[in-house]
Amino acid sequence: MKAPATARSVAITVLHRVADRGAYASAALDAELKRARLSATDAALATEIVYGTLRALPALDARIAAQLKQGGKLDGLARAALRAGCYQLMHLSRVPAHAVVDESVRVVRGARSPRLGGFVNAVLRGLARQRPEHPAPPEHVLVEPWVRASLEAGLGPERTAALLDQRPSSPPIGLRVSAGRDIDAIATAIAAARPDAELARGLAPRALRVRRAGDPRGLPGYAEGDLSVQEEGSQLLALALGAEPGETVADLCAGHGGKTTLLAERVGPRGSITAVDVDERKLERIAPELARLGRSDVRVPTAAVDLGVGIGELAPASFDRVLVDAPCAGLGTLHRRPEILLRLTPDDLPRLGELQLRILEHAASLVRPGGVLAYSVCSPTRDEGALVAERFERLHGAFTRSPDGPAARTKIPADRDGILRLGPWLGDGAWGAPDAYQLVSWVREG
Repeated sequence: MKAPATARSVAITVLHRVADRGAYASAALDAELKRARLSATDAALATEIVYGTLRALPALDARIAAQLKQGGKLDGLARAALRAGCYQLMHLSRVPAHAVVDESVRVVRGARSPRLGGFVNAVLRGLARQRPEHPAPPEHVLVEPWVRASLEAGLGPERTAALLDQRPSSPPIGLRVSAGRDIDAIATAIAAARPDAELARGLAPRALRVRRAGDPRGLPGYAEGDLSVQEEGSQLLALALGAEPGETVADLCAGHGGKTTLLAERVGPRGSITAVDVDERKLERIAPELARLGRSDVRVPTAAVDLGVGIGELAPASFDRVLVDAPCAGLGTLHRRPEILLRLTPDDLPRLGELQLRILEHAASLVRPGGVLAYSVCSPTRDEGALVAERFERLHGAFTRSPDGPAARTKIPADRDGILRLGPWLGDGAWGAPDAYQLVSWVREG
């Protein structure tokens, strides 16, 4: 008979899927927790192990490597068990060492073989002898030196430290309260329905942060269209565009349409939002979401276009405002998606910068004279922000950088270089913080 799932077995399974199968930590964890039906306490422990392990990987892997007596490829499940076990031994004081070792061995022995289980046992017992007298969670996300150097080049040391500061292991879910709804009344209803949840206002005017509230689709008001799931920094980017009622707007690299639906609120039934993405399946989710939100009165055509190649059948110079939320390394989302550190290489940043520049150049052709072009990324590196903007301006003299508009709309000042940078350094003292973004805005000469 298969042994029942536990917090540690769930964590090991998720870490294996993330490292060896390219899964997203959040989605894999949600799926495993639903399947395992753990208690709230065990679910919290599994979450802590998954996110904590991914945020401390360089140090954990170094400790594990020092225990290995021979080279060769390590079985993926065994590696996940060693990583999870090492994190617990070094950083979780409430976890007994014997429980960590025994459970890890049980998982590997049951899924692989007694021999591999014995190997895991030997390594973890060696690590247990190195356990600190008072284990404590790491104070920062641990990153490779080249990642820190890239972040500091884009943000400076102080903001980089704020970005890498340890934050809750279960990242908050960002909610956007729909226009015309009472945000305080909705927050009160959520608190009453989910008394164990944590709830706070975000930096965006209609943003809420919520943790431990379960599936957001089951929250009060969701079915009625009072709520959307959207990270608060993403909300600020859409607001920074400055869309006005009746305008024609292009939302490029729109994905599932989080910003699209917010922009639809802004332009209203006299305007239109054209949502563009390379993935047609993502675009198909926008119309049902607009219907749920009661915004089917706004014209929102979609177009599947590879903007790295061209503009497809989109009409040049036909939009009042164009927002480009370009594909990027995603380093601004480290706390929410620590698994990206497993996949990034130093070559990725300049490669993504080149892609962003091509997309930005094609986007520029869609802007009417006098219109606005905004370029954003959820990665705060210089390769993906300032350098791309500077190269674009050298090639397109008709576009003048305009930081004042986005700063006024978000009530967050731009930096001296005219780039609006969002991130946890803007925290208001409440738990949680926005992901890190950069936004550059231009006006096209008439």
